[in-house]
Amino acid sequence: MNNQNKQARWAELDTLSSAMRSTQATPSKLNEAMSVSACNLTIDFSRQLMTPECLAALSKLADACKLKSKINDLLSGAMVNTSEKRPALHTALRAPSSDAIYVDGQNVMPEVTEARCEIERISSLVRDSKWLGYSGMPVTDIVNIGIGGSDLGPRFCIQALRDQVSTHLNYHFVSDVDPLGFEHTVRCLNPETTLFIISSKSFTTTETLYNAKKALAWIGHHDNAKQHFIAVTANPSKAGALGFDTIIPIWDWVGGRYSFCSAINLISAIALGYDAFESMLSGARQMDKHFQTQNFSSNLPVLLALLGVWNINFLSIHNHLMLAYAAQLEQLVPYVQQLDMESNGKSIDQQGKAVNHATGPIVWGGLGNQAQHSYYQLLCQGTHKVAADIITLKAYDEQIINNMASAKVRVLSNGVNAQENPAHFIPGHMPINQIELKDCTPFTIGALVAMYEHKIFTQSVIWGINPFDQPGIESAKQQFKTKAEVFELS
Repeated sequence: MNNQNKQARWAELDTLSSAMRSTQATPSKLNEAMSVSACNLTIDFSRQLMTPECLAALSKLADACKLKSKINDLLSGAMVNTSEKRPALHTALRAPSSDAIYVDGQNVMPEVTEARCEIERISSLVRDSKWLGYSGMPVTDIVNIGIGGSDLGPRFCIQALRDQVSTHLNYHFVSDVDPLGFEHTVRCLNPETTLFIISSKSFTTTETLYNAKKALAWIGHHDNAKQHFIAVTANPSKAGALGFDTIIPIWDWVGGRYSFCSAINLISAIALGYDAFESMLSGARQMDKHFQTQNFSSNLPVLLALLGVWNINFLSIHNHLMLAYAAQLEQLVPYVQQLDMESNGKSIDQQGKAVNHATGPIVWGGLGNQAQHSYYQLLCQGTHKVAADIITLKAYDEQIINNMASAKVRVLSNGVNAQENPAHFIPGHMPINQIELKDCTPFTIGALVAMYEHKIFTQSVIWGINPFDQPGIESAKQQFKTKAEVFELS
């Protein structure tokens, strides 16, 4: 932390946190209900262990870290991924086609637009039963083969929007190298009517090629067998060399875990239709604009990030719990878990030095209703410090599930004073963000994803780390060196 202004702001926050701990402040004593809305999302921050003075100091810290200019760098295509010497332009995936965004002097938007057109073409053909297999029968089942960022985003999207997917098609996912994983997925499918989407940024991912080879063998050698495979990759020459004809590009300036708005999510475009897919891009685009233009005091991703920094670095709360009170949002948790922990799970800063402060939290959670019957007891009376995002749908306001969510928030934040029976005492004081989705539509889901992307980027700026590389993962791959066998479709 070599910026003197940043050091001064950090010291100010240390002093404020010490004062807060000494007075044992609780949310009910903060005297400020803070709620901010944008892009169909409303977040109530009033359950945080926070005062206006603390929030002002956090904003000063963001200014000291030059957050505003860093946001502009991210969205304009500057080299924010310093270790790999490239931009991180996932925002270009949802930018208007009329925009001009440059990488190495080349406007990338024509390529992005062309890829969108290919997504629209393929999704329309499949949905209209005009994408035919080798026997001339239309596709009825789509299987996404990918892992990590090529699996978690599409899997979340399909579940979150399950009430809007086309029911005359079926959607499946194969990710890891479980010996029977592929077989269990396809055992009730017909090779004549199954389409595989092989998603891998590098097209060298061991798990993906392992399952792709199984898919090739399962389809068998037929005329037009290539109609059963679509490759999505930033390495089209590799996919072409392996025999794939239909290839949709992604780019090395998009990280795998940030590829939600790319052709990696082709299965969702097929399931929902391209208009809905475009609406999802629009939601993410509006959140990008909100992130870039709003003051920190009303900026959803920035507020989430700054409050997270407060909890982690000044209140020593390193567990971040996500509880979704809507079954269709269950897959949001593993999606954000990867996005956050793979991005900010770093101990080396942008200058190659060891950090002297905590960085990314442990992200975990699941469905809130189920948590009541599994780990909710630990949340109430356990010894571990936890901060939480409690996520609900406005459409469920009159339903029992939202009443349960509200009850949990009150207990976890306010506690239970049981002087007559100490065993029933609950301390409370859990910092909670109450996140409400206006609806569960493609636009709102796109905005939700972009909000978490930008929260994570903001925290990386405060901590001085690179959220766009993953040397730990790459090192694990090197420990498991395997030469993928070259396979052909023909």
